[in-house]
Amino acid sequence: MIKKILLYYPSFEKGGATQNLINIVNYFLKNKIEIFLFSHKANKKYFFKSNYLKIINSKPIKYMNFLPLRWNLALSSAFNLNNHSKSTEKSSIIFSMQSHIPAIIISKFNKKKISIRNSEEPLGATYYADNRFLALLVLVLKFFFYNLTDQIIAISEKSEESLKKIVIFKKKIILILNPYLKKILKIKKKKNSKKFSILSVGRITKQKNFDLLIDSVSNLSKKYKNIDLTIVGNGDLFKHTCDKIFNKKNIKLIKWKKNLKPFFLKSDLFVLSSYYEGLPNVLIDAVNYEIPCLATDVSGVRDILIKGKGGLIIPNNDQDKLEKNIEYSLKNYSKLKKMALIAKNKIFRFTNINCVLMHKQFNKIINFK
Repeated sequence: MIKKILLYYPSFEKGGATQNLINIVNYFLKNKIEIFLFSHKANKKYFFKSNYLKIINSKPIKYMNFLPLRWNLALSSAFNLNNHSKSTEKSSIIFSMQSHIPAIIISKFNKKKISIRNSEEPLGATYYADNRFLALLVLVLKFFFYNLTDQIIAISEKSEESLKKIVIFKKKIILILNPYLKKILKIKKKKNSKKFSILSVGRITKQKNFDLLIDSVSNLSKKYKNIDLTIVGNGDLFKHTCDKIFNKKNIKLIKWKKNLKPFFLKSDLFVLSSYYEGLPNVLIDAVNYEIPCLATDVSGVRDILIKGKGGLIIPNNDQDKLEKNIEYSLKNYSKLKKMALIAKNKIFRFTNINCVLMHKQFNKIINFK
């Protein structure tokens, strides 16, 4: 039986992935499993109060400042992980939730069982990367190292499909959806008859492809004067996005707010325009608020929107399809509301049971010889 988890998560930053980490850690702490968390700027205040949690925060390595910060922190956290992996304790496992390759190397050197949680679609992330050559190199490395793992947890059907293209031993891939631990809401909300308000939430980065959404809404607003768009988030492209929407009175960009409830309650349509995702928590939030959803066909979307029965799914980075489906939503709103209820009725699949399944899978690889 598993007694200790060496959890590798080098970059503790705001977002859905970190919230999933918190949910998973809290589950294991409540079950009295010792957690050593290797990260950067992680804080105990986010977790269930327990003596079973130990946080080992790393700092950027000065002589490796030429590397991107995320890579630098991955190596720094890996050094700390290596120092704690040398014990011969058989009931411990390395669990990597980010930047897996250093953790896999350390697991092999120290003869530790390792499980990695794949939070994105490897092929999609490579195709839409800024540096395609570098991303392709990383994909080749993933092909080699992922095949050395004991277990790979895919968090969506599309992620599972993509992993099966680069992993030889398919049986080591396990599909376990993210645990969504927020309260399931009872919503009584009527559409604003005067306006058609679109909402999108996420980090203001290239990955989220907000430029596509802004261009689509700008074009549609020439024909439909009642359309407006609100984007909520922070990120590297915040200033770029501010400049892009300058003089567009029907489009607002708002810095990240912890309480998103007012935005969800005022919205008629939620749009996810990302190039790639893992399993987007914010889309589950929108489903929880019973908002009709329109999303690009990225990892996790088919699971949340029930393969198109619970919302509209469109091809990636297709402005024409995005505009046509926003227009369809406006004209067929009652049908979209029914679809939203279908998705809401399936939200129970993203519950704490997924942590229980993960616990069982960890025990399996601990006991496997």
